[in-house]
Amino acid sequence: MKKIILIFLIVTLFGCAKKLDLKPESTLVIPTTVKDFQNLLDNADELINVTPALAQLSSDEYYIPDFSTWQSLSSEIQRTTYVWAKDIFAGQVRSRSWLVPYSQVFYANSVLDAIGKQGNELSTEMKNIKGWALFVRAHAFFTLVCNYSPAYHVSTATTDLGIPLKLSANITEIVQRSNLQQTYDQIITDLLEATELLKTEITADKKNRPSKVAAYALLARIFLNMRDYEKADLYSSNALNLYSTLTDYNTLEILDYGTFTKNAEETIYFTHCSGEYAETIFTQGDYYGVDSSLIRLYDPSDLRLPIYFSKTELGNYNVKGINTDFAYPFTGLATDEIYLIKAECLARKGLTSQALSYLNSLVRNRMKAGTFTPISAADSQDALDKILLERRKELIWRGLRWLDLKRLNKEGSNITLHRNLGDQKFTLEPNSPRYVFPIPDDEIGLSGIQQNIR
Repeated sequence: MKKIILIFLIVTLFGCAKKLDLKPESTLVIPTTVKDFQNLLDNADELINVTPALAQLSSDEYYIPDFSTWQSLSSEIQRTTYVWAKDIFAGQVRSRSWLVPYSQVFYANSVLDAIGKQGNELSTEMKNIKGWALFVRAHAFFTLVCNYSPAYHVSTATTDLGIPLKLSANITEIVQRSNLQQTYDQIITDLLEATELLKTEITADKKNRPSKVAAYALLARIFLNMRDYEKADLYSSNALNLYSTLTDYNTLEILDYGTFTKNAEETIYFTHCSGEYAETIFTQGDYYGVDSSLIRLYDPSDLRLPIYFSKTELGNYNVKGINTDFAYPFTGLATDEIYLIKAECLARKGLTSQALSYLNSLVRNRMKAGTFTPISAADSQDALDKILLERRKELIWRGLRWLDLKRLNKEGSNITLHRNLGDQKFTLEPNSPRYVFPIPDDEIGLSGIQQNIR
């Protein structure tokens, strides 16, 4: 079988390729067939289906009890992100939080450029590949904008900084930052085209591959993040109309390490968090772990408690790996999230009974048999509060809490985060510029793009 070789220089995606002598080799094979493109996009565990860890490291889902434990962390970035330092990279270069998503964009653009040379008459299989590449690019752009841009607000989106929108695989092309509105417009355009090209059905044993369901689900997540609740409602409905399966947790075997597989029943599209900061990603060890106030939110009869967490000898809780066949936490798209998006949008529209119907459909599948009592609410605001509480409990450790903190503070929730390390206290105020990560200095030096203000 031919080996596909691409000139893939991650560190030069924007700027320094022009400084190198890149000569074509006679051994290069340009991908042209469906199988070639599948081989590129199926690079799942190593690249395509990996999400950065910075948002998880910065969120309020875990704690470190004292200065000495914090100081003993093996990575400087784990320490700096925990206290929301101004310079989280501390001189380190080649940050995977930047390189991995743009590497995904490079792969997607390589496929799209090659397909573009084949004309407009594409086979069904090739159309699906094109939709797959558009989905990968949109997913990567969305990951980047959530990390490196402020929360979306319609009144400032045309002046807020977005990200560089790299739309070709040309490694010598330098692209400056678009504004936030342009960034979201490109992401949505890619996904809407993907919905027309991707296969409808989810491939049960290959959930690293997107489907029409996944494109709708990602659109629902994106519009929720933009606080466009009408469109989030629409696309959550579109996704659930095609796939709405929930798992009764009473049917699961509770294992010491993880209960689910990569292709679990509720999974729509599988991604996992990068494992480069394993200590705090897993909250391994007896001394630090899941925030105790978060653990107390779970009822004793809630099966999420033993399925998601393990208790240490000191009485603290660590998060489990979740997946029996993969080490790092799940960050993908699943039906439980889409039920919660649908419920939240309905509550925000004042449709209390409908919102609670979706919420109860989810929660009844999480409680021990015979213990579920339907959730009720006095009004739509009460329903919304209860939905957001369940959202926090259900979507634990998926990298979504950071996004929720940004958007909910824009809604006026005024959530302030605190860290205590001995006699040192650190605070992250609502809507702080430190909710936007700095772009790595080496990227600034290579491409000259504008740095974020911290």
